[in-house]
Amino acid sequence: MKKHVSIGVLRAAVGALALIAAGCGGGGEKKGGGSTGGGGGGNVKALPASSCAPLEYKGSGDADYLIATDLPMQGGSRTQTTQMVGAIKYLLQQQNWKAGKYKIAFQACDDSTAQLGKWDADKCSANSHAYAQNSKLLAVLGTFNSGCAQIEIPVLNQAPGGGLLLFSSANTYGCITEPCAGDEPEKYYPSGKRNYVRVAPSDPNQGAVDAKFLADKGVKSVYVLDDKEAYGLGVAKNFAGAAKALNIKVLGFSAFDPKQANFRALFTRVKNTNPDAIFIGGLIDENSGQLINDKVAILGPNTPDPNSGVMLMLPDGYTTDAVFQRAEGGTPNAKGAFFSVAGVGIDKYKGAALTFINGFKSTLNGKPVDPYAILAAQAGRVLLDAIDKSDGTRANIIDNVFNTKVSNGLIGNFAFNKNGDLTGAKGAAVLFTIYKGTNHLVTLNSGVAPQADLVQAARKEAAG
Repeated sequence: MKKHVSIGVLRAAVGALALIAAGCGGGGEKKGGGSTGGGGGGNVKALPASSCAPLEYKGSGDADYLIATDLPMQGGSRTQTTQMVGAIKYLLQQQNWKAGKYKIAFQACDDSTAQLGKWDADKCSANSHAYAQNSKLLAVLGTFNSGCAQIEIPVLNQAPGGGLLLFSSANTYGCITEPCAGDEPEKYYPSGKRNYVRVAPSDPNQGAVDAKFLADKGVKSVYVLDDKEAYGLGVAKNFAGAAKALNIKVLGFSAFDPKQANFRALFTRVKNTNPDAIFIGGLIDENSGQLINDKVAILGPNTPDPNSGVMLMLPDGYTTDAVFQRAEGGTPNAKGAFFSVAGVGIDKYKGAALTFINGFKSTLNGKPVDPYAILAAQAGRVLLDAIDKSDGTRANIIDNVFNTKVSNGLIGNFAFNKNGDLTGAKGAAVLFTIYKGTNHLVTLNSGVAPQADLVQAARKEAAG
């Protein structure tokens, strides 16, 4: 999920600022269950207060090391990211704030700004430099948006100690890890060694699932829109490739500017092509309420009746109940749209995942567990196990994560390939859920597996 920028230009522009930021914000560690507000006590120094919440540690004695999350804590995504942070803290509490013999402190860092209401490129760059320079920070659980990952990975790839792990439970842009056109993904790993893994399946899989769903609904033609960012454009291309392989006619492929006051002219042009369906690659944070309102105003209901309407298919950048809420930037007009996200329906999880869900939901004051909280907890468990088995160095933790093999985990069985993607996966790790919108997300199809030939068609389209 995601914005495509020039890494070199951005690094040069904000490098000096990031170095200053890394040295300020101070803060001490949390000792013996109590927090300190500053002063740098103990061995663990807090990350900058300009981006990060206070350091937390509720174990005995002093913390040895630190882990952090890097997520957008402002904007429409915060419904999901707040739970992701909560899932990591819940996991640490369950393990008495320890990974084996190591005592682990935690900080939740924000890569968004109030002005944008979403992830911010400058913030991602400044954060990554601060992470690299904090010698007690062992790994970062993030990012949420693929565009932010594009900025952070190469900085952390060259961090002291053999690189710093970035472990995402939400990035889905395929070219961060998979061979693509040009210099992707090599440009993200200047050291030549991978320092990035993810437990979310990449978007060629999601594109394949969404296209097959529409084909099964009888869709013969589609118009594709994207936000011009890494995730939005990437998933739109993936979807288009899979759609073409299913003989769905792609009538047009256009970008939209989320900063526009309205999108009526755009949807009027789309209407002239007479599509059966619309697919939009983007984020809830990108003026989604206005975008969907104008789609419905010009093209009719999202679930067509015999006389009017054009089906609306939205990928995981929109898949949260916040999409129906005006206060969160969404709109009730999202009713009837179809949504996709990795994993199975919350009510379909069993075993270790069900145990986690039952325990974690007691911390949510009646709110439903978000699917990304489960993915975040899975990433957290893998990371803490890797730290437990390590010699306490960043490089060894990276090696341990890449050598991980999980059986009966929260999302099933899986390992990581040399690119940092899931391999040998069975269970929820390689499945998707399709939701239909009412005033919230309602599970329609759970446990949908992507079709291999459609995944290849989706991947080929994005790499071309």
